[in-house]
Amino acid sequence: MEHVLHLTLQRQELLVLQLVRPGQVRALSGAHWLSINGEDICLQAGEQAALPAGKLLLEGNGRLDLLPVPPQRATRGSDLQLGGISVHNAQREVSCN
Repeated sequence: MEHVLHLTLQRQELLVLQLVRPGQVRALSGAHWLSINGEDICLQAGEQAALPAGKLLLEGNGRLDLLPVPPQRATRGSDLQLGGISVHNAQREVSCN
């Protein structure tokens, strides 16, 4: 069974997640800026990226899915686990051009 966290971000929303295990993010719609462990990632609809464990910042407008690492790379207990989740309203926009 695949566990997926479905997220919908509105403009000027900032979502902060603590990933305790590596995962993967897929942009289903819109444009998104992510930052994890000092690395910035921009995703457009249809794109995806692997994520290491760490503090993840998400900003953008549209829908995203967070998943555990794909089964072929999974290890025992690889379900995507999130630590604290907090949503902040940001008064800035980050361009992903």
